[in-house]
Amino acid sequence: MRIDDRLETTLRQVGDDGIGLSAKWQQLVDILSQNPSDFDPAAVASGLQKVRQVMDAVPATVREQCVRALSGRLRSAPLLLLLSGDVPAVAAAAVSAARLSDHEWADIVPHMSTRARGFLRNSRDIGPMTLHALRSCSSADFVLALGTAEAETVVRAPQALQIRDIVDRIEKLRLDREQHDPAEMPAEASIEQVVLFAEPSDEIRFETDEYGAISWIEGAPAGAVVGVNIAEPAFDAGPGPDAYGAAAFRQKMPLENARMRLCGAPAIAGDWRINAAPFFEPASGRFNGYRGILRRPNLAEVAHIPEGDTHDAENIQQLIHELRTPLSAIIGFSEIIEQQLFGPVTEEYRTIAGNILHDAQRLLAGFDDLSTAAKIETGTYITESGSTDCDWLSLRLADRLRELSDVLHVTLNLVHAHPVRPFALDNHLAERLFSRLLSAVIIGCEAGEILDGRFRTEPGLNAVNRFVLSLPKTLAGMDESELFGSGPIDDSHDAPLLGLGFSLHLVRSLARNVGGDLRFYNQALIVSLPAVNEGRTGLMDEER
Repeated sequence: MRIDDRLETTLRQVGDDGIGLSAKWQQLVDILSQNPSDFDPAAVASGLQKVRQVMDAVPATVREQCVRALSGRLRSAPLLLLLSGDVPAVAAAAVSAARLSDHEWADIVPHMSTRARGFLRNSRDIGPMTLHALRSCSSADFVLALGTAEAETVVRAPQALQIRDIVDRIEKLRLDREQHDPAEMPAEASIEQVVLFAEPSDEIRFETDEYGAISWIEGAPAGAVVGVNIAEPAFDAGPGPDAYGAAAFRQKMPLENARMRLCGAPAIAGDWRINAAPFFEPASGRFNGYRGILRRPNLAEVAHIPEGDTHDAENIQQLIHELRTPLSAIIGFSEIIEQQLFGPVTEEYRTIAGNILHDAQRLLAGFDDLSTAAKIETGTYITESGSTDCDWLSLRLADRLRELSDVLHVTLNLVHAHPVRPFALDNHLAERLFSRLLSAVIIGCEAGEILDGRFRTEPGLNAVNRFVLSLPKTLAGMDESELFGSGPIDDSHDAPLLGLGFSLHLVRSLARNVGGDLRFYNQALIVSLPAVNEGRTGLMDEER
């Protein structure tokens, strides 16, 4: 028989001498977060009391890092209730890291602080019982937002609760669920009938605390906005400001028309603009937070998004984000092995690591292409202004594609008629567009083939640069629909991950995004892109 005595052992180690206290506190929180059913409720209560007693001795940054590390593993409702009463950064991390059942959330919602309930309202996976509990607290949260002395008392109430009573209540709830089937949700609490707020808001006056968490509002239901933090930029689909707004907060500078996103209730969900200024305590000069206004953007401030359903594109963006992290780790470890950074490695393992690195980088390039395509689809792809010299571009493409063309024994000739104007787009976009096009076509060549690419300018008031690329034998016999609908040319490691057709569609989308195009004509691909304009006549001296 095996006895789990981790909690009791850790409790004996967590003393008040301050030696290694942060590490011991983190260990205790990690054990309690797992909420194993065979722990003695009395020991759990003692552990929670110890966590509360030594919390102030542990730096807030350490507490926040510890709680963030629990992401997806915080399954103890009493521990969550305790952590949700901490500073805003820790409270937000605790609510985000928690994985409780709908019953558990609904049971602790009335005892959470207004700020913590605000964080919970911005979550995307709230169950019907939790929604009902949050709705019941909405009127109280609105009163708390007025900043009265009574509000301060209620906000601090969770810290004063008897932890043993909370543990006993959660334990009783768990036993009831094991003995009986969960009661059916009342009809009036169903998601369809939970009408949070009727009228949308166009302007919200707000005030934050020194950590950036909104603590008071006027012009919208308090429970939907209180707790949102303007000090950290928005992540994925969550609420928050843009990078400019977060940077201004860190430097205690005024915020002028910073972008902001709110989530949750339809009355406040969507894009906003912030105009706010920091305020300080008159006597000591201590920074106390920001006061300002949130307003809806006007038409001139809203980027155009094509009509249609963008849900699929947003899902792709989310999937790519989740895949990039482990893939980047694989690339890092492969480079460590291949370059023998931690010590000698046999040639066999270095070869394997090199192959893994090559495949991972190819996957990453494919993810980048998917991400770009999704951004173009949703109208969120941003192009930088600039110009690209044709000579510079030709040299960059030759260097970038030399290894691929040498491996496949393909000759690529890039020439340009004189004079050729600079492209009216930045260097990064120009290089990416042409490298994607050329690499996809080179893959379709047979050994010994020659590809010819020619740059030329069609001058005028709206000058255009055109690039005409010959096609290899395997592609020259296709029509445009076959060419743009084709999959991978072969299964080699150098072939485009998503196929030739996808690469051509991506190049066409990138070109059209800046006013150009890609088309198929007379067994050649023709890229048209805007060129830099010159003077009133539209002609350069050399062109005259």
